[in-house]
Amino acid sequence: MRELPSSGLQLDRLVEMLAGSAGKAWSQAELARSMKLSPAELPEVLARFRAEGWPLEMGPDQRVRLAASADIPVASRVRPHLATKRLGRRLHHTLKVDSTNDTARRLAEAGAAEGTVVVAEEQIGGRGRLGRTWLSRRGKDILLSLVLRPQVDPAQAPGLNLVVGLAASQAIGEVAGIPTDLKWPNDVLTPGGKCCGVLTEMNADPGKIRFVIVGVGINVNGTALPNAIAGQASTLEQAAGGPVPRPQLAAALLNRLEALYLVFLDRGLQPLLQRWVASSSSVRGRPILVKNPGRSLRGTTAGLSEQGALRIRREDGIVEEIMAGDVVRW
Repeated sequence: MRELPSSGLQLDRLVEMLAGSAGKAWSQAELARSMKLSPAELPEVLARFRAEGWPLEMGPDQRVRLAASADIPVASRVRPHLATKRLGRRLHHTLKVDSTNDTARRLAEAGAAEGTVVVAEEQIGGRGRLGRTWLSRRGKDILLSLVLRPQVDPAQAPGLNLVVGLAASQAIGEVAGIPTDLKWPNDVLTPGGKCCGVLTEMNADPGKIRFVIVGVGINVNGTALPNAIAGQASTLEQAAGGPVPRPQLAAALLNRLEALYLVFLDRGLQPLLQRWVASSSSVRGRPILVKNPGRSLRGTTAGLSEQGALRIRREDGIVEEIMAGDVVRW
């Protein structure tokens, strides 16, 4: 038997076909032809798929399909809900990656167009701000990274954290029907805790952005969270009282983000700040402690600057602005 192509690529192709066919039961001959495998090679791919724990069903006639409960944001399920012109029109879905941001960065370095999206079911090397690990649950969450190529000064790029957080908040409200609260600079909260985080990573030459990778992680379905974050995080299903469809949520995120991103490109961050502030309960009048290397800043939040920096009124009455830092207490 010839050597099979990469098992990861084979499984990605299999889930794209099964998840994108609206519950169709495929004959094994159809699957083998579509995947360019011999009939003798397909059972090995199906066995690997089952061994990974994905919900595969096989009827008495040996026809194959995904379980009805499968909720997988492959391109063919996301695309019908997209209203964008740029974002998400090229969508790469994969079962497992080290990091969706790293995968999107490699695509950007190879010339991927603005709006290219990477979505994964499992991320084994995910990260958040300040080098923290982003913990996720296979097949339950939105793990999405996006290539942007904004033609703006690199000094404006940090404002994208606020733009993306606002888009995520709006998308969650639209699809899950639950209220959210924005926490500077990049978190979205439900009443039960953090449900979404944003990580933007810029690649730039002097005076010019080459690309920005926007990573979004959303805890979507299920009620069990990793022990390390169980006391601080929440899922949308917990807040909504039932499962939330991930393909629709991914599309809503891209729809909302494109609309806000176009405003950002045309008019800067300023027109969006009022919306962001209106969606945050902590950006004004909240006691806060921020740690940066070698220094801590304690005071009360006093809104945002025109560049999206957090304004903090110190205990001596002086107002400082910070663009980054580890907020250890609100």
